[in-house]
Amino acid sequence: MSADPAQWLIRCVVSGGATRPFLSKLAREMGVWDFFFTGSRSAVADHSRTRARVVQFIENEEFFIVVPDRRLAEVMEFCYVQLKIGSPGRGSLYVTPVERLSPFIPPLDHQD
Repeated sequence: MSADPAQWLIRCVVSGGATRPFLSKLAREMGVWDFFFTGSRSAVADHSRTRARVVQFIENEEFFIVVPDRRLAEVMEFCYVQLKIGSPGRGSLYVTPVERLSPFIPPLDHQD
């Protein structure tokens, strides 16, 4: 692995449903188009003897951005400020060199 990675993967997990407007702003203002977005929604239920009711919906969205080394700090700061990651419970931001990511490749003698 080289000392200076050329590409970085930014993984951001955000709660609250603010990702879609953010990604369009990221593309327009920063010119970053290499991203993947996924979202999930779950419900927390309150179960009692007489009834079951939904108490709260929890929505988490996750997106991945691939950025070159020279723009890493700029894009990270943009994500941090625009998504208000510094607020408690708002989300988290992870950065990994692309060189460290390796997909699982099954052995040649692997049988289904």
